[in-house]
Amino acid sequence: MQWSAARNPIHQSLFNVGALTLATVSAAAVFSIGWSDDHAGRLVTALAGLAAGGVYFVVNTGLLSGAMAAEGRDRWRAVWNERFSWLLPHYVAFGAVAGAIALAFEAIGLYGLAVFVVPLLLMRKTMAAYVGHTQRSTHKLREAAETIRSQNASLEQAYRLLKERSTAAMESLSATVDARDSYTAGHSRRVQRLALAIGRELGLSQAELDLLGHAALFHDIGKLAIPDGILLKPSTLTTDEWALMQRHSDEGARIIDRLGFLNDAVPAIRHHHERFDGAGYPERLGGEEIPLGARIIHVADALDSMLTTRIYRAARPAHEALDELRAGAGAQFCPAASRRSTASPSLTGSRTSASVGPFSQPSHSGGADTFRGRPRHSPLRHSDAA
Repeated sequence: MQWSAARNPIHQSLFNVGALTLATVSAAAVFSIGWSDDHAGRLVTALAGLAAGGVYFVVNTGLLSGAMAAEGRDRWRAVWNERFSWLLPHYVAFGAVAGAIALAFEAIGLYGLAVFVVPLLLMRKTMAAYVGHTQRSTHKLREAAETIRSQNASLEQAYRLLKERSTAAMESLSATVDARDSYTAGHSRRVQRLALAIGRELGLSQAELDLLGHAALFHDIGKLAIPDGILLKPSTLTTDEWALMQRHSDEGARIIDRLGFLNDAVPAIRHHHERFDGAGYPERLGGEEIPLGARIIHVADALDSMLTTRIYRAARPAHEALDELRAGAGAQFCPAASRRSTASPSLTGSRTSASVGPFSQPSHSGGADTFRGRPRHSPLRHSDAA
């Protein structure tokens, strides 16, 4: 047992040979005791075969268990129960087969031996071939699984890079929209910060905030399709020009939808000009029909529009902008989003200051149609900020 535990190849070979020899001799001794060549003794011979199989198993596995227990410093019985005990019925059955072979050999000689041995050899050969084939198949499956895992990792990395670069490209396009008018530079980023602040006040989850941030940042990207003559027009838009301007939300939704990985942000982009009373565009949705992200962006967009200077008007004082949000709650704006935007100190800062929170320096909103797209009698023209 010490030789086996030492893991020396020579010692291991000697141990294995010795264990098998001792087990074989023990089984042969038991079988010889029960051997009888008369008619009445054949049953005893068969039972002796059963006993010999059990003895062979006990001696062989007992020595192996002792060596393993010595090596791992475990209890001999625990090792035997865990690794070998389940094989006992098989070895006893093999002993019975050995007894039957002995009786057949005694009765008809080598023919009797062949009747038992040849099928057993064929069975062993078949099982060995099956096991070998299974092992090779398992090895190939493991190799295939490893290849798939490696390819999946590469695809995930490529997808992540594609997503990052596509997002960066869309952010650049969004900044390009803002930069078309010197008065609207930075509008989308400010709307994003405002929308996220309102979303946090409303208790949105981090996943919802991430989606809201993308939608807010890209809410005006559809203005890429609007001509400068309309987007930068300092006077009131005509009916046809206003109809064309209104198409920017649908166009922006189509642009983002083509990316493939921001599909959940598309409804908020498409509907961020819907009014709570159903008088907005593009589909005249109302109330809870409007996606929550769109309602939040609508409030943030309007607030930024009112607090920034445009080519056709000066920025409005913060208290007036907040009063407009309160007055429009339930009609133009979502009451919950409007209430959160006007009640939170992190959003409004001082009500008497000329600017609010992130708008402490002169800045400009995202659309020339913000105050002039609707009829002059509308009390809340800023709601149409695009």
